[in-house]
Amino acid sequence: GTLLSMLIITSLDQYLLRDVEYKDGHLFALMASFGAVSTMLFAAPTSQLVQPRNVVGGHIISVSVAICLDYLTNDDYLGILPQFLATSLAPAISIAIMCVVGLIHPPAGAASVIYISGNDTVKNLSWLFLALPVLADIF
Repeated sequence: GTLLSMLIITSLDQYLLRDVEYKDGHLFALMASFGAVSTMLFAAPTSQLVQPRNVVGGHIISVSVAICLDYLTNDDYLGILPQFLATSLAPAISIAIMCVVGLIHPPAGAASVIYISGNDTVKNLSWLFLALPVLADIF
């Protein structure tokens, strides 16, 4: 399962990086936290942490939090929050919300850090980051 799913994601990633431009960069499909998602899905498929609602909901929550915090750190928007603080707040707020709504998924916390600390290729995607790579890789 892991081999096949990662093969599909990495193949899509290579195609996007090579052939599809978006804004000032390229789209991509592979995110480091999906190694952890894959491990959890295929090694502990009955765990509550990897049930579909947790995987999808946790990622939507975490990435949304990171994108909102980026509006506060990015000089193109408000630029009122230091980057180091946003990088610390992103997983903390994400985890708190996931706990409150009962959609805990550990790799989703990593996804928030990947976005908020990402380079221009990552941040140029803004809300599209939810669709690709996040939701595309989950499904």
